[in-house]
Amino acid sequence: MKLVFLLVFGVFQSTYAQIELTHSITDKPALSLRCKDLHSERSAKIKIQQKLNALLQRNKQLIKKSPKARETLHATLKSNSVRIENELYLTNLQIEKMEENIIRSGCPGIAL
Repeated sequence: MKLVFLLVFGVFQSTYAQIELTHSITDKPALSLRCKDLHSERSAKIKIQQKLNALLQRNKQLIKKSPKARETLHATLKSNSVRIENELYLTNLQIEKMEENIIRSGCPGIAL
């Protein structure tokens, strides 16, 4: 009787260990790959945000330095400024959404 119990208990224990091993093998790399993808998308979008900020600063400096007599130049620079601000606003919204998705998916490494 003890021998049968030990055999049955041993079989259940080894199958449980195999199931847990397969879960850890399949779940963890997939999650880490997904996290890496999310982080890389976020970092790419942050680079775009930094470029837009630089363009906006440059555009504002050009508006200050340009002569007032050139009205069409001022109008063009102001319209560019509005476009850049709108694009920057949309980029900031996308970054916030990406950060929320990273946190929801359980990925580590976001400092808010």
